[in-house]
Amino acid sequence: MIKKFKLPKGMQDYLPKDCYSKRAIENKIMNCFASYGFKEIESPVLERYELFDGGVGNVELNKLFKVTDTDGDLLILRPDITMPISRIVCTKLPDGCQRLCYLGNSFSAMETEGKLREFTQAGVEIMGASGDDVDVEVVMLAIKSMLSSGLKDFQIELGNVAFFEGLLDAFNVSEEDSEVLVNSIESKNGIKLYSLSGDMDKCLIDSLSRLPMLFGGEEVLVEAEKMCLNDKMSQAVRNLEKVYEGIQRLGYEKYVCFDLSIVGKMRYYSGMVMRGIVKGMGRPVLSGGRYDGLCDAFGKHIPAVGFAVSIGYVMNALQNDGLLTSAPATEEVVGYAPDAMKKAEKYVEKTRAKGIEAVCTFAVTADELLRVKNTLKANKAVFVTNDDIKEV
Repeated sequence: MIKKFKLPKGMQDYLPKDCYSKRAIENKIMNCFASYGFKEIESPVLERYELFDGGVGNVELNKLFKVTDTDGDLLILRPDITMPISRIVCTKLPDGCQRLCYLGNSFSAMETEGKLREFTQAGVEIMGASGDDVDVEVVMLAIKSMLSSGLKDFQIELGNVAFFEGLLDAFNVSEEDSEVLVNSIESKNGIKLYSLSGDMDKCLIDSLSRLPMLFGGEEVLVEAEKMCLNDKMSQAVRNLEKVYEGIQRLGYEKYVCFDLSIVGKMRYYSGMVMRGIVKGMGRPVLSGGRYDGLCDAFGKHIPAVGFAVSIGYVMNALQNDGLLTSAPATEEVVGYAPDAMKKAEKYVEKTRAKGIEAVCTFAVTADELLRVKNTLKANKAVFVTNDDIKEV
């Protein structure tokens, strides 16, 4: 096949029925965000390479689509929207708590089987506020956004990266080794973990091997407390306890569980982390957490927490459950004789004024109009002449 007819790897076209379903999900989630006082913000798809280089967001550079500007500057297609929003908050918005939401596309140059390299995300950021109650609100909003999308059977898994970091601090693990450990813990790769045992303290390896087992209900926090070796680990567990207490008071505890092996591949996370899991989906449909140090790179210390919903994954999950919103059938199609265009347009306007969808077609005979009706699976067909308006 000629290459011009093929999409690049990891890209996708959305046909009309897909666009309808996708937009319906986006609107529901964004309306949910707006109802809680979040104001929409938009950043450009292109950003300077320096924004993501230099360890600010610790984004893997092989994930970046790079392009050269006309003046030679290196630009990238944003792999993430949180970093650009942090830039905007630090450079263009007044000090104080900002409740922001967004809807936009991000990009990953890395080819991963089954994963799109252009993907739509809807998300929120609370910037300029910290504390357990703020974390509770974000978890609650994550649950609300999932429910608003139409999902019913899902779980928000909570962890806290400070628990893992405190464990590494207790054994003075180097930054280089911690990167290897992050990848092995996140992938639950015990074989890779134990391959490091010759170079690391056995107690550390034993503790790390227990992290993937710390998954489930609030009993997980009791076990995690027993593992604490320093105040950093204890504070992480207390944070999760406070968040869970808040979610219980709101009545949403059935949607929440814990996973202490969520250590945050996006290394800018500093506290609570979360991801939304739907049965049958191989990847989270939602992810986020607290990132209090990200804005430091812009010369301001602004505590922040947020999450992003992957619209494409939500679509797939809803489709798997038979809950995906489909475009309704066309209500009415209208055709007209060559000399009756004005009369047909007036009829269509009156029909639409009643709240009925009406499509003025180019059919010039009743037979042509019937073929259009069948093609569009319309409910009704009306043919207009100067002498008559009749259903066919």
